[in-house]
Amino acid sequence: MRVAISTAAAVTLAAGGAFGWYAWNNTSYARRDAARAHAAGYVRRSHTLSSGINLAYAEGPDNGPPVLLLHAQTSAWQTYNRVLPGLARDFHVFAIDLPGHGASSRTPAGYDVHTLTAEVAEFARQVIGQPAIVSGHSSGGLIAAQLAAEFPELVQTVLFEDPPFFSTDPDRAPRTFNYVDLGTPAHEFVHQDVEHDFTNWYLEHNAWIGYFGRSRDRIVSYAKNYRRSHPDRALNLWFAPPRTNEVFAHLNQFDPAFADAFYTFSWQRGFDQAATLSRVHQPAILVHANWRITEAGILEGAMTDEDASRASALMRDCHLERVATGHGFHVEKPAAFVDLMQRLAART
Repeated sequence: MRVAISTAAAVTLAAGGAFGWYAWNNTSYARRDAARAHAAGYVRRSHTLSSGINLAYAEGPDNGPPVLLLHAQTSAWQTYNRVLPGLARDFHVFAIDLPGHGASSRTPAGYDVHTLTAEVAEFARQVIGQPAIVSGHSSGGLIAAQLAAEFPELVQTVLFEDPPFFSTDPDRAPRTFNYVDLGTPAHEFVHQDVEHDFTNWYLEHNAWIGYFGRSRDRIVSYAKNYRRSHPDRALNLWFAPPRTNEVFAHLNQFDPAFADAFYTFSWQRGFDQAATLSRVHQPAILVHANWRITEAGILEGAMTDEDASRASALMRDCHLERVATGHGFHVEKPAAFVDLMQRLAART
């Protein structure tokens, strides 16, 4: 009996310890990642473009060729904190907040791929000053493609991290998860005047919250209470892993008009993706992460296999890299991301 009680107590303590570590990891990962990036020599800076737009960015030590990191929609440069220390060993990294994100200016009239790319190009000329190895995640990958095609003198090589090539076109976008989960709530938010906190609005109107079934209302209630108690902080769910919390990590600094531009298709007006990719002549790697088509016919993921193969074939010198991760490859597999960047550097 004593042995059984002792065993049960040990199991309970172990379970409690594991649960405690899980919650601690979920609530502290961002601070720990940021501390490691700071220790690697990264500093925060800002640069004002000729238009008056301010771009916030992080710059690492000058240990090699320049790298320019372009984050995804709703994100910020800090999303790269897990890969920044590894990149700092061999590169000179510049990670920017795109307009409408993080600490950069909000420019609703300029949320389209052509304007955004021109702003990134101006930053590259004025701050980096030489051709860079460019990596773009998700919508940042669309900007990276336009940058490589339109301003080839600024780009040495390109790492496309799971960009939504072709799936953002008007004939397909309404059947994609991003359109349903983010674009639609953002469009509804900017056309109402009751709720002024987009994070709260998104929590109640996004698509993924429905996967939690009966737990949905409790999650929304917890999140809203957190936002009331910490209005200046990013939302953090202690019961959700880092890759889930990354969805909210920078939402409090995000301009929903950026996502609305995807909903209305003004973001890519005049953007022929096939023609653009055919003009990408630099060595490139296209990372393609997990995807599926739901029973409702919604694409969960950035691209289908057909999309990825088509995009890769259109570029002059592109290697297609399939990875068994979610959309945030650099968050889930930071060492593999750094390795791909080093492989690209070897081809310059």
